[in-house]
Amino acid sequence: MEEERVWIPSRGLLLEGRFCRGRGLAALVCHPHPGYGGDMENNVVMAAYGALAKLGWSVLRFNFRGVGQSQGTCGDGEMETLDVRAAVRFLGARAGCALSKTVLVGYSFGAWVGLRALSEMEPMLGWVAIAPPAGIWDFSFAAALAGRKLLLVGEEDPFCDPSKLEELMRILEEPKEVVALPGVDHFFRGAERRLAGELERAISSWSCDLKD
Repeated sequence: MEEERVWIPSRGLLLEGRFCRGRGLAALVCHPHPGYGGDMENNVVMAAYGALAKLGWSVLRFNFRGVGQSQGTCGDGEMETLDVRAAVRFLGARAGCALSKTVLVGYSFGAWVGLRALSEMEPMLGWVAIAPPAGIWDFSFAAALAGRKLLLVGEEDPFCDPSKLEELMRILEEPKEVVALPGVDHFFRGAERRLAGELERAISSWSCDLKD
């Protein structure tokens, strides 16, 4: 997998990223909370990034402001939504791909921030929320989001309350799917290949539907 180091402009800052060029379709991967060590080298981010690149998609991962070599200071999610929107624009220009052929993949904090950004944008092909911490942050705004939807969670995740997850799935419009991995917690350590496999399966079907 060949990738290039890129710099993404976001409100006067430059954000560090890695871009793998594919064909036809594109995806952005957003990392977990930087306050707990989250960055674009995270195991879940890399598993998702690799799975999407394996499918031949153009894929971008990046560090939010104040993380790694990205400029600026980490925030509480408000400014990070701007970073997501900037990264989506950058990906579209670099990959030559419209939003209708683009997917956002967010892990934990990255899911919350990423979906908040999508709520202020034109609809994408779809989005994937990996381990969305529904027991910590409010995801009710996601009810208004269009496109295909996939939630990937671990059955032992203490931050994704089952009742909150059920409520989130209830309010989401079709098409939607939830996949719960047995014996897996919030961090997916040792379960990266299983995670990547489920992501590949779902995303492959989205690709086929689009081509049809």
